[in-house]
Amino acid sequence: MVPVATRWGCRLRRVLLVTTQSAYSYVVEVARSLRKEYVVDVVASSAPVAQFISSDDLARELAERLGRCDYDYVIVPGLIRGSTRVIEGVLGCRVVKGSRYAGDIPTVLELLEEGLELSHEVPADDLYRERFVSAIESSLRSLATSKAPAFSLGAVGVYADPPPTLLLLEVNVDREGDFLGKVRRALEAGFDGVVVGCGTTCSRVDLLARAISRVRELVGDLPVGLDVSNPGGLTPDLVEGVDLVMNVSARDVDRVARVLGSGKGVVVIPEDISSFEVALGSVKLAVERLGEVGVRKVVVDPLVKPPGLGLAESIARFHYFRRSLSYPHLFSTANVYEMIDADSHGIVALLLSLALELGASAVLATEESDKAFWAVEEHAVARLMAYSSMARRSPPKDLPYGADLLVLKEKRLPTAKPPEVGTPVKYVTTVPYTPDPRYFVRIYVDHSRGEIVVDVHDAASGKVLARYAGTEATSLARAVVRDVGLTPEHSAYLGYELCKAELALKLRKGYTQDSDLIRGPADRLGELGPRLRKSCGKA
Repeated sequence: MVPVATRWGCRLRRVLLVTTQSAYSYVVEVARSLRKEYVVDVVASSAPVAQFISSDDLARELAERLGRCDYDYVIVPGLIRGSTRVIEGVLGCRVVKGSRYAGDIPTVLELLEEGLELSHEVPADDLYRERFVSAIESSLRSLATSKAPAFSLGAVGVYADPPPTLLLLEVNVDREGDFLGKVRRALEAGFDGVVVGCGTTCSRVDLLARAISRVRELVGDLPVGLDVSNPGGLTPDLVEGVDLVMNVSARDVDRVARVLGSGKGVVVIPEDISSFEVALGSVKLAVERLGEVGVRKVVVDPLVKPPGLGLAESIARFHYFRRSLSYPHLFSTANVYEMIDADSHGIVALLLSLALELGASAVLATEESDKAFWAVEEHAVARLMAYSSMARRSPPKDLPYGADLLVLKEKRLPTAKPPEVGTPVKYVTTVPYTPDPRYFVRIYVDHSRGEIVVDVHDAASGKVLARYAGTEATSLARAVVRDVGLTPEHSAYLGYELCKAELALKLRKGYTQDSDLIRGPADRLGELGPRLRKSCGKA
């Protein structure tokens, strides 16, 4: 081994990577793949995960196991508690914090080779955040360019062994709403294609044709798909404008083949999901028949079922299909987050990680319900989180560039406290409200127009004296207070309620004046408590 000269003149001869029981095999794999011109050894502490290790405990354990330290650097996990100075004092050699997760170890060693100082207290990926961001981006580019697509739809490659994993948005054109607005948002968020859908009662070919044409104008050469309840009834003119036909089973192949060209793609679904073997057999039959008529661009959809109606089994079926078939697979997330009354962002984050672990080549999303609004942006962020997780071989957390889907919660509460002021603190409990003798206000949130409305009423007659509309609580409050002679107490009340209204507008929540905007799980549990006890058979 030839020692590596660092920028500051010291030579690296031997480096020890300290890891945990759960990460040991992977860290050994990383160390073997590095091909460094200096020795990189790996030792596992007795702790299962790094969060369970304190620097004091690790110092005692390493002293017993290593004795004399013959390393230029000992690098411990960035997540251990406490300073590494105590370990350094016991071992007598330089001990620093590396990255939080093992996938970033190569970047940590590059920093040492360049002579950059690592810290006793701060994880390396916090200390050199931009460097780790660049490393992740480079790794993702490498993942994307190191393989060839199975085939292309429009200008987009479809990979049998992702990543990349495509994001497709399905828009239903037979329902009220701005489906083109959703398409524009999807394109801005980095989606790779759009599927035009029509519900089970839709039979208007003219509606579909116009929608496909308008979507094509927006997406250009990105793929456009078509999802109808009866793919066997499609016409050549309708199929001509799309790249992908959804939901084709073995019984549809003969009729679909009459209108499909060899350049079109088909999403094949199982005809019968009574068992994994039967489902797989029906998909293989459909793929075989499609091949006989020259259709080679096949994506398999094992069908993800809603929670409570077979979700766990369908995940297992997806895994079974991926092990049995070499075709790209589609994972539909909408059947999960649209079918559960919970905020979608956390569910979407989990589903995208699951989709990549399962090897999904494409993910299909929708925004069909009010509670699913922002699913487009949620999928884009979640894919980035899942990509980074894969590149770093880590959970999708603590990403160097701060990508997350924490909307109402903080990962860590701020610890800053108000400054000391040297004056007595007046502790305030509930102060009764004194009505304004001249005016009262009514506040509304109009989600259809995206604005807050304030009506100022005469207190005696109830007549509306003025109406204000806008989107910013502070500006609305200033305008009303400057125009109308509200009492100071009434002005304070107005500001408080307008703040709630602005949050309701941003969060797409219902707003009722004088009512709580956000009710936590403890509040809901308190309301349901008696019913829950009865339903569980408790007295």
